[in-house]
This record gives sequence, structure tokens and C-alpha cells, in this order.
Amino acid sequence: MKFDVILPCGGTGSRTGLSYNKLFADIGGVSVIEKTLSAFCRDDVARIIIACSEKDEEKFRDLTKNYDKEILLVRGGDTRGKSVYNALLRSGSDYVAIHDGARPFADKKVIDDAFGSALKYSASVVCVPVTDSLRKKTEDGSVSVDRNDYYAVQTPQVFERTKILRAYELAEKDGFTATDDAAIYERYFGNVAVAEGSYQNYKITTAQDLERFLPRDFRVGSGWDTHALAEGRKLIIGGVDIPHDKGLVGHSDADVLIHAIMDAVLGALGRRDIGKLFPDTDPAYEGADSMRLLDKVISLMQEDGFRLNNLSAVVMAQKPKLSPHIPTMTQNVAAAFGIDPSRINIAATTTEKLGMVGREEGISSFCFCSLVKA
Repeated sequence: MKFDVILPCGGTGSRTGLSYNKLFADIGGVSVIEKTLSAFCRDDVARIIIACSEKDEEKFRDLTKNYDKEILLVRGGDTRGKSVYNALLRSGSDYVAIHDGARPFADKKVIDDAFGSALKYSASVVCVPVTDSLRKKTEDGSVSVDRNDYYAVQTPQVFERTKILRAYELAEKDGFTATDDAAIYERYFGNVAVAEGSYQNYKITTAQDLERFLPRDFRVGSGWDTHALAEGRKLIIGGVDIPHDKGLVGHSDADVLIHAIMDAVLGALGRRDIGKLFPDTDPAYEGADSMRLLDKVISLMQEDGFRLNNLSAVVMAQKPKLSPHIPTMTQNVAAAFGIDPSRINIAATTTEKLGMVGREEGISSFCFCSLVKA
């Protein structure tokens, strides 16, 4: 069975704040309409019919000229319904799928379910369960309603072509309008089956919908720290007090992992390192808890408008064995940044008894991190 696909594309960019049709906006290197078209370049689609305005026709023609699929352009009307009707007149398949041109993320499963449901029931509409609580407006204010009784409607909406065409003709005669095609069909032919949608299958409507695709300020930083081991000192790594016969030497608690993390973050921010920020000549930092110093670095990160995206660090120590303590270190660092622990990766390794670490003279750590504009 072959389907025709109708894409109403006659809108403007008013709600997105654009001075041009939002379907030409770039999302990850391709335009919105190209992303939508790619979803329907399937073997079971006979042709794609785009209803567009006269002023956009040349642009659509240029964007679609190299597709290995029959793509027709028809003149859109002054309403979505009229655009759909104009496109229906050019359709020739037994079934037609009507899909928002600005809904570019319909995946294969969504389309398969919509097509299959229409073949079984004559008409289908893609929906997702409502996740927000709902209230119904009344004369006196509002009343709560059970969200389990409702769906949020998406597209594609798929119908037997002759029936949806007739429904539009009758709606025009009756002066009946609706916000979607399923409501038109339902008025004249009854029940429309529900096909499973996806929360990723959203429509680009506002400026906020497009902002997620704009290039974001992304920073990468690296940090390295080394401290000598000596008797009579606590061994604190990643905020964990680890039993050992030696500890790390430093002006603060000498937490080598946290120091590397702080330098990585400061480097990503383009700021000076912890030696400048917390000098070992300042008595205020003598014996300081490095986790509290990390809090100050995180405050600087937030002041600069960034948040941590992810972090990967390695601690190099011949002894003691650090792996039992890594989960707690990870939790400590994740809690400090207010981030999911899955974005924090801490590993430990020896140096196979080579070098300063291998001779158990000291412990080193390095860290890489990425920050994104909050």
C-alpha cells in the first residue's frame, strides 16, 4: 500500500520571531523542512505534497529538487485547512498522511504505527498521553479534570483519501473549522483510531523551540596536580579520608583529585589556576578542606554563566588501592556540582612501579571537563 504525504507549509515565522518561514530555519546543519522530508522518504510513500505560499515557492523548489521522491508543490490557502484541501486535490493514493511541516522529529516507529493503524481502522491520529495536570475553564474559574482521559494530539494523521477529502468538502459547505484534520474527519465519518506518538515528535512553534538548536558556548578545560607522600599526614582524595600509612603534603589538605578538577574548571573559564586563587602563602588556606575550595570555584563558574556538562579524571597512585573509594568520590564531586553522577567519571591507576608514583613518593591526578553556558 502506498501513501501520499501532505505537508502544510504556508505559515510564517511570527511566533518564532523570524522574519522568514520557520521551515527554512537551521537545526543541526539542515533546515526544518529538510529534516521533515527525510522522515517520509520511505518506500511506502508515493509522493510528498507541500502546500506553500507563493513567496516561498521558489525556495521550497530549490530545497526539494534533488530528492529521490516525487515532491509536488501546491499553493497554500489563507488557513491550514484550505492548504490541506488544495493538497488533497493533487493526491492520488488510497491513503494520505497529513503532517505538520514544522514537526521534523517523527521517527520510523511513529510513522509505521500511524500508517498501520489507518490501514486497519480507515483513520488514525498520533497522540501521546498528557503528562501535565489539567484544568477546565468555567464561568467561575476552573475545575480539575482527570488527565488520564486525555491525549495530546500530534501528526501524522492518516486517512482514506476519499473520506478525508469528502470531509473537507462538507466542512467547507457547513462553515465548520477545526484545529486538526482528525476533528474534521470525525465530524462526518466517526471514530479516529489513536496511534502511539512520541514526546520527541514535537512541533517547532516558538523561539524557545528553535533556541535548543542554536550554537552554545561550550568550553573544555584540563587540570593536573601532584603532591608528595609523607608520614604524619592524612590521605584525602576526592573528599574521602582514606586509611594509609602516608598522606599527601600540601598547604591545604592536598586533595590531589579535587585540585586537578578545580584547575580544569578554571582553565575552561579562562581564569588563573588554584595557585593564584588560593596561594600557599595565605594562612587562610592552611589545612583547608579542598571540597570547600571547590565550592568557591563552582561559584565562579556560575557567576560566569556556565554549568558542568561532564568531567573525567584519573588518579595515579601505586598504593593504596583506590577503587573501593571511587563511588564515594564520585558522589562527593557530583553533589558539589549539583549534577547527575553519571556525568562524573573518576578512575584510578598505578604506574606499574615506574617513576615518582611507582616509587610511592607521591600521587598525581589529571582531569578533563566540559562546560556549557547555563
